[in-house]
Amino acid sequence: MKIGTIGLLGILAIGLSGCITDKTILTNDQGETKTCETKGRIGIVSGVMLHERHRSCVEKAKAEGYREVAPQASTSS
Repeated sequence: MKIGTIGLLGILAIGLSGCITDKTILTNDQGETKTCETKGRIGIVSGVMLHERHRSCVEKAKAEGYREVAPQASTSS
């Protein structure tokens, strides 16, 4: 029974952890760019905090007159 419980806890720990990377590039009418980027190893709580920090950065940049740049398609040869 203990081995099953330990195994379940291990699977839960792996499922609740991971990496997050949010990156948004913004530009204004003068051609200046601003990058909002957050990344890190996360669990559920810190993932929410990192996402909120990224969202706050983007909203602040938009309030300053920046707008999101559409992601460019990658070209592979």
